[in-house]
Parts: sequence; structure tokens; C-alpha cells
Amino acid sequence: MESTLRATNVILFEDEDMPFIESDDELDTAFRIIERCRRPNKKFNSEEVIFQVLLDADYWLNNRAITIGETNDAIRTLFETLLRRMTSNLEPTDLIRVIIYSEHLDRPISTHLMLVSEMSVEKIMACATKVLQSKTEVRLDEGFNIEIITIRRPVGSGKRNRRVIIPSIDRLRKTSIRCVPDEDLNICCAKAILLAIAEVEKDADLRYLRRKDCCILQKRAIALHQKTGVPQRPCGFEEIALFEQYLKVQVIVISTTALNQVCYKGPVREDRRIYLWHHDNHFDVITSPKGFYGSNFFCEACFKPFDHIEMHNCSTICHVCRSPSCQIGESKRCSDCDRNTRSEFCFKAHKENGLCDKLYQCRKCCKVILRKVCPRSQHQCGEKRCPSYKKVVAENHMCYLQKESAKKSNEKLIFFDFETDQSTGEHILNFVVSQYLDGTEFVCEGYNAIDKFCKYLFSPQHKGFTAIAHNMKGFDGQFILRWMLEQGQCPRVIPNGSKIMCITLSALNIRIIDSFNFFPMSLSKLPKTFGLEELAKGYFPHLFNCPSNQSYVGSFPDSALFSPSTMSTGDREKIFLWYNGQKTNTFDFKKEMLKYCRSDVDILRRCCKIFREQFQSVTGVDPFTYVTIASACMAVYRSGHIKPKTIAMVPVQGYCNSTNFSRDSIRWLDFVAHTEGHRILHALNGTGESKIAGYSVDGFCKETNTVYQYQGCFHHGCEMCYDGDLIHPLTGTTMRSLRQKKEGVIDTLRQRGYNIIQMLEHDFENLKKTEEFKEFLLQHEVTDRLNPRDAFFGGRTNGIKLFFEGCAKYIDFTSLYPWVNKYCEYPVGHPEIITEHFQDIDNYFGLVKCKVFPPKNLFHPVLPFRCNGKLMFPLCRTCAETLHQNICSHTDEERSITGTWVTEEIKKAREKGYKIIKIYEVYHFQSSSNDLFRSYIDLFLKIKQEASGYPKGCLSDQQKSEYIVSYSEKENIYLDKNSINVNLGRRSVAKLALNSFWGRWGMNLNKSQLTFVSTVHDFNKMLIDKTKHIKDVFLPTPEIASFQWTQSNNFVTQDSSTNIFIAAFTTCHARLKLYSAIEKLNESVLYFDTDSIIYKSDGINDPPLGNFLGEFTDELNGGTITSFVTGGPKNYAYKLSDGSEVCKIRGFTLNFQNSLVLNYNSVKELVKKSSKRILVLYLMATKKTVAPSGGKKKTIKRKNCFVT
Repeated sequence: MESTLRATNVILFEDEDMPFIESDDELDTAFRIIERCRRPNKKFNSEEVIFQVLLDADYWLNNRAITIGETNDAIRTLFETLLRRMTSNLEPTDLIRVIIYSEHLDRPISTHLMLVSEMSVEKIMACATKVLQSKTEVRLDEGFNIEIITIRRPVGSGKRNRRVIIPSIDRLRKTSIRCVPDEDLNICCAKAILLAIAEVEKDADLRYLRRKDCCILQKRAIALHQKTGVPQRPCGFEEIALFEQYLKVQVIVISTTALNQVCYKGPVREDRRIYLWHHDNHFDVITSPKGFYGSNFFCEACFKPFDHIEMHNCSTICHVCRSPSCQIGESKRCSDCDRNTRSEFCFKAHKENGLCDKLYQCRKCCKVILRKVCPRSQHQCGEKRCPSYKKVVAENHMCYLQKESAKKSNEKLIFFDFETDQSTGEHILNFVVSQYLDGTEFVCEGYNAIDKFCKYLFSPQHKGFTAIAHNMKGFDGQFILRWMLEQGQCPRVIPNGSKIMCITLSALNIRIIDSFNFFPMSLSKLPKTFGLEELAKGYFPHLFNCPSNQSYVGSFPDSALFSPSTMSTGDREKIFLWYNGQKTNTFDFKKEMLKYCRSDVDILRRCCKIFREQFQSVTGVDPFTYVTIASACMAVYRSGHIKPKTIAMVPVQGYCNSTNFSRDSIRWLDFVAHTEGHRILHALNGTGESKIAGYSVDGFCKETNTVYQYQGCFHHGCEMCYDGDLIHPLTGTTMRSLRQKKEGVIDTLRQRGYNIIQMLEHDFENLKKTEEFKEFLLQHEVTDRLNPRDAFFGGRTNGIKLFFEGCAKYIDFTSLYPWVNKYCEYPVGHPEIITEHFQDIDNYFGLVKCKVFPPKNLFHPVLPFRCNGKLMFPLCRTCAETLHQNICSHTDEERSITGTWVTEEIKKAREKGYKIIKIYEVYHFQSSSNDLFRSYIDLFLKIKQEASGYPKGCLSDQQKSEYIVSYSEKENIYLDKNSINVNLGRRSVAKLALNSFWGRWGMNLNKSQLTFVSTVHDFNKMLIDKTKHIKDVFLPTPEIASFQWTQSNNFVTQDSSTNIFIAAFTTCHARLKLYSAIEKLNESVLYFDTDSIIYKSDGINDPPLGNFLGEFTDELNGGTITSFVTGGPKNYAYKLSDGSEVCKIRGFTLNFQNSLVLNYNSVKELVKKSSKRILVLYLMATKKTVAPSGGKKKTIKRKNCFVT
């Protein structure tokens, strides 16, 4: 029952048995709040609450015209109310995360997990503002959901471990598991304990006790229950403790509900320790933890399986001898490995277990090194292992991307598709069809279809297989991942926001990937794309799929159950034509569902087969051994086209040389020099950092003979921030060794008579808060070091004229990015880093960090600038930051822009009137090349052109020959006359390879990762891990928590397949190519996107058209635009001379239903009248998801309403 509470200005709903939210007079009557779900989790001492915020439709439709942007005060009060409620009983040091999600958003908007003391309405509003800026539609009858999770700290302690596969199968298969027979007496726990003791003690009756029909074990178990006073019922931890106490044994329970990790550990009894496996409410015996986990070793101190003793680190064991019972005494250095052991016991133990033969430590640099990686005789301090060369190299080694063999081809493929019952508003899977590459089929039906399919998929017969579904990342994968977690498996998951890119079960090397990542289009478009015109995606009444219709045989379902209004206008006409021809037939639900799902899988399988064969025949690379088309294209380039020592492997932590410094260290040194009146030499006011007694120091004052050292936490191994055994990612030594080394340097300098002044980063953070230091900073500018990624901007998109009537044309570049890759100049090798004595910008080729004054009157600005979460091209920085819309009256300094750009873009900017005021740093490349990617582009361009056939009008032999000659002259590619035939599949492969290549060069190296934990210990460890930045946490089951996280900046690992310079130059060249056209058209431009322009045509200003790379083509095929309107980037509509209309609005699928309200006229009205509202209806259901920001059950109404 739902009760309604009315305050002066708020409607609040209270679900039955749920606490209500207090009223707030400041909330608008347009809002209603419903507490939909409250899930406390005692194990992790956390709570998850989901609120549904509704907008009253009558209020919005009947009252004055109002946009969401005008409700900021009410929204602010909404969040204040929720925060006040959720944090009232929390401590400032507890944690909280707020997330806003809605089915129509591309991705949820979430704050990071943060301290309660740091959470504020402003931080939530900043996220909400992003939603409202990028998505101007808001659901009326459903509103949006707000999920708040809180975590109290600390939450206890525990231990952790790993996984098995399918309990119902593995318990019978694995020799390390002794199965305890099922029975109705509820004594399996006692039987398992007694059987485990018999195994350990080699009981005389062991042979009989192992038998399924053994009555001896049953009698002993009943007797145990009687002697301990434990009733014969399912046993929990309390009952196990009583059994332990009576039998004087330690029981370790590993459970599938805890991802096959330890969930119970009794009092320590090393002489009598047994292991039980709890699964499906049943206990079995684990005779060998190593065998259970399939590992070489098992640590009985931390209960971790591992394969290499030298790589095992555990907080409960000695890091030298790896023994949990190491004794501290008189230390002793081993002459063989040079490690300092803690005692005679430690010395002997590290000899006996072979660690001395596997590791050694360098006395000078303190690094512990594997002998097999670098023999002691070859070690040089400062050396590191190069991920590209795959060997140990010198400290100053400059790495290059190497030629790399592609992955081995794999024909072990399974294609599958799921069908679901949506009748409850939630997707419930009830039908699966899967096919091998040869077409062999496996079908699962019923509401346990996911269980049947997953047991089939994750069986040993499919070891090494790759399973493929279309849109797996957003749909099918969620069902599979949830099932795996319920089985106690902990798969490796590659996330992308809330999507799942790949799921891997390492034990059987089974991968699940998404075909959409190779051809980003709907399944219905695949047959035409790959030339399978005889195939067509069928129709099915998804809304008819419900429990009562599973055996339905009768008249055809109503056409509305096929959801025709959600289709495009053309597809809607087709389905009605089909329906009218079918509606008199009998409809057999089971047969039709099988037919429909089988057809979808068949289309996917056959199209993937063509794609794979075509791609392999051209490149020798099997695309489905990779996760995306971009990674497959990179493999093609790396295996056959890369030239040696051309593309640098950019150090993830930046280039280290004599100019290496931090901004904070320079700020501190300048502040000290200013306050004390001395000159302190440092990296920016001399010839680099000073060398004192052979050591580089941050600052040195000759007058006072004083050395200044800024001790940054990361670079100096701060003991308050980092565990001493943590490996420093740059030096390869432990943080403890790094700290000791730095202290040794300071001691040496003191012994040589130098005065030492140190500044710890923690102390500097306090100094920065003082008024004296703040005043100093206002007068002394210190900028950050040049970050190459700051020069990587996207494409340029904007609406120039909001409304136009007249004659306009629409042109776009032919393969803009492939043209850039083939013909434009790229940097070669590593840059020279310049921080002083700068030359004219024309002498540099690379990146530059500088301050510029833009001109005041330039119709199309040149330089990109990130501001307010947007990519802008302003002539005034302050106007952009404040979103000032009127005439600019700011000073030159207020208009100035500081940024990092590619030098070629700066040169163009200076040509257009920009003035370079100050250069801070330059990355200059001595060498450049315009043929780094030419062979790759030519390979696929040749295939694309040949598979496209001859151009229209090219009919005679002479015309065909002339076409081949002209193409050879223009592109330097000779087309094979015998190969020029239309082949849509081959053409699609080539087009995908051309357009999907360059993006991976600029891939984010610190992508989100997903980690599942099942113990309180691991939960807390993730929360306090200084090497990770926790972005989100959710609780997919009561026993499992999942963290989405990225590496802290200092701990991002080196990548050997990207180059940010290549990415920055690619987008720069593309913007300059577009600029070369819009600067000529000037004020005639109405709208432009990355590679296209809509402009006012007078018949004279038309750019020349062509069919070659980088040339313009007519997007309208000779037609003209008579009326054009735009509301901004990715939001425009126009009318054509033939009377037809086109409407493009980012964020909306323009199906038939939406096209009735989202069209030229409605966009025109929106632009002319900003208060105009448009209602957009969506029909949708939800699924249970376990990906980030989606780990909850959501039940929503079937009709949803949006307003723009």
C-alpha cells in the first residue's frame, strides 16, 4: 500500500514498511520521491538506497512553460534533503557515493566514492548539470533514479582467495574434492568434517567412508550431532564452531557464495586443519587446496593459491624467506643473493625453499631482481625491463614500438542470442539459441535457460572457445556475468563504463566478446553490409513473450505487440506489409520464437564468418582473437606495416632528464628564495637541476652552501602513504628501499658539509593554505609541465547560423582520417624537451605549451580550448569560462589562453592573428615522415575501391582503363582490373579497417577496471589502497562487492601499443583540413561537423568535388537545402528542394513514433522559442545488471515520457 504525505510544497511517497523522507517546504510540487529499495549489508557495513524522483506530469503540462534548467533551486533542495537523511548517522570519515541514472541516458552520472565530509550538494549539482547540458530530455512519468551507497569504516577483517568453475560438475570431476553423499538428514556438514579428518589421519575405514552408500559415516555424523548437542538441521558457522571445539580441529570453509574464497576460519590448529567446500547449501571435502584451485602452491597463512614462490607476497610471511613462522634475531646477509635475512632461521629457510637461487638484491640500488630476467653479472643500476623490446634495457633507453606477430588464429567460435520475457518490466531470460561456426546448434528454453546455457558454454569441451553475441556488452553479457558470480566464479572483465567489453573465464580460457565492437550497426543491417541479401531479420512480438503464452497456439498476436512505433518509418511500413500477409495464419509461439532467435543467430554467424574470412585473407590476422576492430587493426599494422625505430613508446610517467621537476617543488624553492632573499638554483632558472657530490638535487644555494630537497610522497616512498613492501612502478624497488636510499643520499651530503633543508609533500600542502603563500602565488606564475595528452583534442563541431532560408549545400570529406594517415606529416622517434632559450615557433615540429592572445575579430577561431567540460574555439578565455554571450570587453590578459597544442595548429593560428606571448615548454621532433601509415592505408584503400566496382557512368573498356590510370596517378595505387567487382562484404571489411585504425593510438592508458571481492578484508583493502582510485562500488549479491577503479596516476602501467603524439597530430591535421575549407567559405558556413560542412551556396563559392581521399563529395547527390535550422552541435534539421525533411538530434533514435514530434518544424520551434517542450515516448523494459552503476533490480513502467 502506498501512502501519500503532503507538505506545503512537496509530495512524498512511502512504500509499505519503508521509512519516509521528511518533508521540505522548499521542494516544488512538481517533485515526488519514492524510496524504492533499501539494502543494508552487514558483511560490508554498508547500505544502498534507491530513490525514484518523479515529476508530476500534470504540473509540467498544465502550468507555465518551464525547462529543467529553471528548476535548479528545487533540485538543489532535493539533494540537500537526501544527503541530510543519508548522512545523519555517519561519521565524517565514512564513505558515500551518489549516482543518478535513467534508462535513456548513455551512461549514469555518478560522483566518485568519497568521504562524507567531502560530499556536498555542489558536487552532485555539478554532475547533474552535465546531465542537463548534454541530455536536455527528462522523463516525466518516471523521472530519474538516485542511488546512494554509504560505507562505514572500519568494517572488520578477513582473508581472501580465488575460484572454481561449475560446482555441480566439478565436485564430481576434481580429484581434490571428496563428495559427501546428499541425504535428507541434514547432516552433510558433520559428515564432511568427519570424512576430512579421516582423509588427514588416514583412517583405517577410509575406503568405506568414501563410498556413497557408507552407513558408517552416517552413524558417526549422527553421533557427533548428539554428543555436541547440535540439532540435525542445516549447519552454519556456529554449529561448525561446536564441532571444532569437540573434535579439536580447525575447519576452513571455502564457499561459492564468496567467489570460492575462505568464508570461515576457525581457531588455528596447524596440526589438525581441514578444508570444506560449501556450495548449493551442501558441504564437500577439499583434500588439497592446491588441486582445488589448480595452482602449484597454496599459502596456509593468507589462504592464497599461487604458482611461483618468488612472486608470492603476503602480509603474514617474511618477505625474504616467505615463511609464516620466520623468527626475528640477529640479521645475516647472504653472500649468494646479497639479501639481508632477519635471523639464522630466516637464512636457512630462504636457502631451503630455493629463493636464494631465484632472486638477488643489488646493494647499490636496493632492487630485488629475478635471476632469470637479468643475471647478476649483467645487472646495471637503473636498468628496467622494456615492455616493447621484452628485455632489460638501460635507464636512458628510448623504446620504440616493435614489429609484433598477430595472435594465433582460432576457429573455436560460438554465436548466441538471448530472448527475454519483458512482461514484468524486467528482462527475464527464457530462450537461447547458439551455433558453432559450422552451424551446429544448441537450444535452451524455459525460465532456467541461462543456467542450461552457461553450464553448456563453460564446460571443458569449450576450452579455448570465443563466444560472440551482438550487443553483448549492454545486454547478453549482464545475464552471463550474474550467473558466473552466483556460481562463485570470478571472471576477468573488461569494462567500459557500465558496458562489458569482454568476459574471460581463465580456467578454461573461454572469452565472450561483442560483435558490435567490430561492426557498429544493428543486426538487421548486417546482411546487406556483407552482401547476404537473401537473409533478413524477422519480426517477433516481444511483448507477447510472457509465462501464460509459452505454449500458445492460435490467432496472430495484435500488431502493437511487435512494437512497430519504435521502428523507423521505412521499417514500420515493411512490418505492416508483412503483418497483413501473415495475420490470418496460426501463430505457434514456441515455433515462432525458435524461428526468430535461430534466424538472428544465423545472420550473426554467417556475417561474422564472411568478415573473418575476408579480414584474414587480406591481413593474415584473425579479428576475433581481439576484443575490438581497433585492436585487430593495430595488430595488422604491428605485424606487417610498422617500420623499425619510427614510433616511440611514450613513457607513461613522462620523459625523465635533467629538466625533470615538479611544479610544487619549483613553487616551494621560489617561495623560499623570495622570503629569505637568496638565489636558489633549480631546474627552471639555471642549466637544469644541480649536481652535488654526484647526486641531482632539487635546489642549491651557493651563498649558504644549502641543498634543498622536495620530498614528494610518491617519488620518495612516503611511509604515511605507501606500504613499505609496495613496489615502486618506476624504480622497481620497494617503497622502503627507495626511502632508505633517499635517506642515504641526505646523510652523504650532510657528511660532506652541506646544509640540508627538506620539504615533505604533506607539509607543503599545509604551506599552500597560508595567506603568505597564496599572496606569493598571485605574483609568481609556475605552470605544470607539458602533458602530451593535453594536446589531444577531438573533432570540431558547431552550428554557426541557427536558422537559414535559401539555397544551401551539404558536403563531406571522403575518408578524412585515412587521408590524414596517408598524406600528413607525423613525428618520428622521441622528442627533444626544451624548457628555455626558445626559438621562433616555425623552427619546431611537435608540441608546444604556451600562452597566446587571440585576435578580436576572426569569424572562425583556430585554437581548441577545453572549458566547462566542452571543447570550444573561443577568442576570449574569460567569455568561454563564464559563458558570456554579449560583446566582449575583457583585457588582453583576461582574453589570453594557455594551453598545449600541436605546433602546426599554432603556426596556423599565428597566421590568422594569434600572438604568442610566452612559451613554457616544447617537445620538438628532429625527424618527421608522411609515410608511416601509407602502406596500411593503401592496402585497404585498394581493396575498398576494387570491391566498390567501377564508378557510375564508367561503362566502356576505355572509360574503365582511364579510371584505373587516373586512380593510379592520384593515389599511387594500381587497381587490378580483374578484381574490380562489387563485393559488399569485402568492401565493408576494408572500410572498417580504414576508419577504425587511428583511434587506438590515443587510447586512455588508465581505463576503468572491475574487481569483485567477497571478504571484508579485501573490501577494506580496496578502500585504502593508495595505488587505486575507486570510482564506484556496488553490491551485486549480499556476499559480493564490486569495485570499478582506475590506477592512481603514479601507478599506471606502461603500454606498448599507443602513441599520444600520433593521436594528437591526427586530429590536429583533420581540424586544419576542415579549417582550410571553412575559412574560405567564411560567413557562408551554416554548420560543420568533423568532416562535413553545410553552407550557403551562391553558385560561385562551391568547393570542388572529387572521388579521391580528402576530396569533398556531395552528401545530397545534387539536391539542395531550402531551409536549415540548428540548435547546436549534433542537433539540426533541414528541408530539401524535393520537399523531404531530415532531422538529426543527438541522444534520440528517430523511430516512427518520435519522428511525429521530433522533426524540422519542432526543432525550428525549439530554436525560436526556448521554452518550447516536446514529449517523446519510449517503450522499454529493464534487465538485472551487475555492471558498474547498474547492480540493482529496477522495475519501471512500460511507457516513459521525456521532455526537451
